[in-house]
Amino acid sequence: MSITCISCHQATHHLNPTQAEITQQPESGEWGIDLLLTCPHCGQRYSAWVLNWDVVPLKGITANSPSTPPHHQTLEVNKP
Repeated sequence: MSITCISCHQATHHLNPTQAEITQQPESGEWGIDLLLTCPHCGQRYSAWVLNWDVVPLKGITANSPSTPPHHQTLEVNKP
């Protein structure tokens, strides 16, 4: 599946992560992740809200896993 960017009209299979903040909605009090994603072609920003119970950990992959890309590791793991 791909989406078409509303700005540059290019089809893409992924969006680049820009921000992922855990926040609480003031109206409902629900916790979730506020995502900001950008088009890899033009940088058009998109936002998404993921409720905390919709987040599922990946099985077999941890911050210490050699297959985990460095930008997904925690700061504790990257410390010398």
